[in-house]
Amino acid sequence: MSCVNLIFHGIFFNFKPIPPPYQSVITIEAISLMPMPSSSEEKAVASCDPSRDFLVVGIGASAGGIQALQRFFEQVPESSGLAYVVILHLSPDHDSQLAEILQTSTEIPVTQVKEKGRLQPDHVYVVPPDRHLTMEDGHLVVTKNVLLEERRAPIDIFFRTLAESHGERAICVVLSGTGANGSMGLRRIKECGGAAFVQDPEEAEFDEMPRNSIQTGMVDEVLPVGLIPGKIINYKSNLGTVNIPVESEHRTDHQQKALQEVLTQLRIRTGHDFTNYKRPTLLRRIERRIYIRNLPDLPAYAAFLQTNPEEITALLKDLLISVTSFFRDPKAFEVVKEEVLPAIFQGKTADNQVRIWVAGCATGEEAYSMAMLCAEWTMKMVDAPTVQIFATDIDEAAITRARDAFYTINDSADVSSERLNNFFIKDGTGYRIRREIREMVMFANHNLIKDPPFSRLDMVCCRNVLIYLNHTAQTRVMETFHFALNSNGFLFLGTSESTDGGSDLYMSFNREQHIYRCRQVAFKTSYPVPESIPYLKIEPTRQSPHPVQQEIRMPERIDLGDLHHRLLEQYAPPSIVINEEFDILHLSERAGRYLQIAGGEISQNLIKLIKQELRPELQAALYQVIQLQAPVETRALNVTVDDRQ
Repeated sequence: MSCVNLIFHGIFFNFKPIPPPYQSVITIEAISLMPMPSSSEEKAVASCDPSRDFLVVGIGASAGGIQALQRFFEQVPESSGLAYVVILHLSPDHDSQLAEILQTSTEIPVTQVKEKGRLQPDHVYVVPPDRHLTMEDGHLVVTKNVLLEERRAPIDIFFRTLAESHGERAICVVLSGTGANGSMGLRRIKECGGAAFVQDPEEAEFDEMPRNSIQTGMVDEVLPVGLIPGKIINYKSNLGTVNIPVESEHRTDHQQKALQEVLTQLRIRTGHDFTNYKRPTLLRRIERRIYIRNLPDLPAYAAFLQTNPEEITALLKDLLISVTSFFRDPKAFEVVKEEVLPAIFQGKTADNQVRIWVAGCATGEEAYSMAMLCAEWTMKMVDAPTVQIFATDIDEAAITRARDAFYTINDSADVSSERLNNFFIKDGTGYRIRREIREMVMFANHNLIKDPPFSRLDMVCCRNVLIYLNHTAQTRVMETFHFALNSNGFLFLGTSESTDGGSDLYMSFNREQHIYRCRQVAFKTSYPVPESIPYLKIEPTRQSPHPVQQEIRMPERIDLGDLHHRLLEQYAPPSIVINEEFDILHLSERAGRYLQIAGGEISQNLIKLIKQELRPELQAALYQVIQLQAPVETRALNVTVDDRQ
C-alpha cells in the first residue's frame, strides 16, 4: 500500500506501507510546541539609533480616514514628545488638502512631505497621494510610486521601513479604511518590538482595515479613535520604567518569584515551554506587555495574569510572533533561484524527488515562495522530478492560515505581476495559491528542539528562527539539520544568522546571503536522543558480604526490539495498525485517547471506535486510500482530548 498522510488540526495521520496481507498503519500525532517565532527583532533593535529617543507613530487610513484623523489629533497635546507620520491611501490623482485640514484640529505643526527631511518630535508629517514614504537614517524620504507594491500597499511599506529603522520605538495606528492596508506592515512593527493600536471597527466609517489588522492577532489595543492618543502617551511614559535583569542573581526575590509565576502560567495554560527561548528576548517581550497594560512592575503583571487569563493569550502571541512575506530578502531568493536550485535539480529525473524543509514557515509565504521557484525550474525540464516541501511551525493558527493559502492584496504586494498570474487565482479581495503549488507543500506543527526531523533533504530553509534560541538550542538545531540533510545539501538561514552553533558541520556557499552546504564528515551526525530515554541501563555493582567473593553484575544485554519500540513511542506519533476491514490489530500506548467506547457490544472496528469529530473525515480518507492507492490529505479539524482542544 502506498504511504498516505492525513493531516487534521494539530493531529497528523500517517499511513505507511506494511508487507502483505496489506495492513495499514495509521499514526496520530499531537505535537507539543516550542516557541520559535519567525522574526528579526534583534537586528532591528540593534540598528535603531539610540540618539533618536522619541517614538514615531505611523498612522494609516483610507476611506473615512479624514474624520478619524481629525478626532485623533484633537486629543494630541502640544508636547507629547512623539513624531506622527500620516499615510492616507487615496487615488494618486486625488488633490489632497489633508495637511491643511489636520492643521485645524491640532496646535502642533502639520507638514506635507515633499523632500527628504529629518523627523522631529511634536510634528505631524503627511505624505502626498502619489508618493510613498520610507525611513533613512532618521529622515523621511519621499519618492514617486513606481513599483506595483508601492501603489498597492503604501501604508504597509512605510510601516515596514519604520519598524526596521526604529525597532521597539515604532508605533503603528490603523484607522478607518477599505481592504487590508496596514495589516502586513503591522506584523513587522510587532516583530521588531513595537506597538500596534487599531480603531474600534464598530466606530470606523469603513471597518475593513481595522478588522483585517485585528485578524492578524497582533494588535495591542482596539479603542475608539479618541482614546488612542492617550493610550500611546501612557505607553511612552512607561517605557524604561521596568527592568527585569537577564541574570537571575541580579533579580530581587519578588522579581524571581513573579517571573517563575509568569512562565508557569504560560506552561500550564498554553502547553508552551520557554526553556530554550533566548532569555533577553523573552524578558523584553514581557516588559513590553507590562508597558501595554500600564502596570508598575513584574509582580503586578504576575498578579494581573491571575485575574485576567486573556492576557496569557496576548503574551503568548507576542512571544510567538510569526512574521514573513513572499520572497523576503529578494537578493537571497535570487541566489537560491540562480545558484542553489540548479545544483539541487542537476541529474534528477522523474524517478527522483526534490525534498525541502521550510522550518519556522509562519503563515506559509516562504514555503510557497520556494514552491514557486521550484515550479519555475521544473517547467524548463522535460523529465522533471517531483517536489516535496515540508513546511513546519509551532504556531497552530499560523499553520491553519498557511494551509488555507489565501492572501490579501497587501500580503501579495511583494509578488511580481508575472508570478501573480502564474501561481495565484483572484479570490474576492485577495488571492489564493493555485492547487498545483499547494500540492507541493505539506504543512505540520513541529518542534525543532523536541520532534524528530525529516530526512534525505536537499535543502533546509530556516530563516529568522535561530536568533530566538539560546546557544545550546542553536547547536542542537544545527546538528538536527545536518542529520536531516543529504551530503552537500543546502542550509538557507536568515540575514542575522550563521552556523556558529555547528561550524564544523557546514561550509559557506554564499556568505553574503547566509547560504551554506552540509559538510561531509567522517561520521554523519546522529540525531540527538533526549536524556529522558535511557536506552542502556547499567545496574550498580553489588557488594558481597565476603570481600573475596565479590559478585559483579554485568549490564543486561539490551533487547533491540524493545529499544526500537520505546524509541517509536517517544519519537513517533501514536499509531494504530488495522486490516483491510478497518479492524484494529494493534495500537500504541498513547493512541487510545483518540478512541471512545460506546455502550453495547464491544467492537474492534476503528471507524466505530474513533472519536466522533474525526469519524467522517477518517472514513472518507480510508475509502480514498483504497480507491486511489495514493496520498490523501484531509481538511483541518478540531478534536477534544482530555478536555482540551
